[in-house]
Amino acid sequence: MKPLPKVVVAALLLMPAVLVSAWVLHRSFVVPENHIGFDPALLFWAAGLSIIQVCVGPKGLRALGWVISILTVGLVTAALQFNLLLQYEDWIQRGMPDKPTWATLWQR
Repeated sequence: MKPLPKVVVAALLLMPAVLVSAWVLHRSFVVPENHIGFDPALLFWAAGLSIIQVCVGPKGLRALGWVISILTVGLVTAALQFNLLLQYEDWIQRGMPDKPTWATLWQR
């Protein structure tokens, strides 16, 4: 069996971070609820995979790996900071805050 090319391995390592970032954006701006059943900090694992890609992937994709890692960490951190994506227990402890007005402009 032939080994996978490095570009394919790099794409597979970057894909979870891209999907997590897209899910956080969707959840933050499309879904009306701002609480979920698990800790959003668990989503940081996806940035770890793209950092692994930076270390072992082809040189041409290393900058892309850094950008995707920083974007993923920044999106999850911002979602936590601005009450866009909270664990249910944290949401209750913070007094059940609503989403900020600017985050609900896209909703009907």
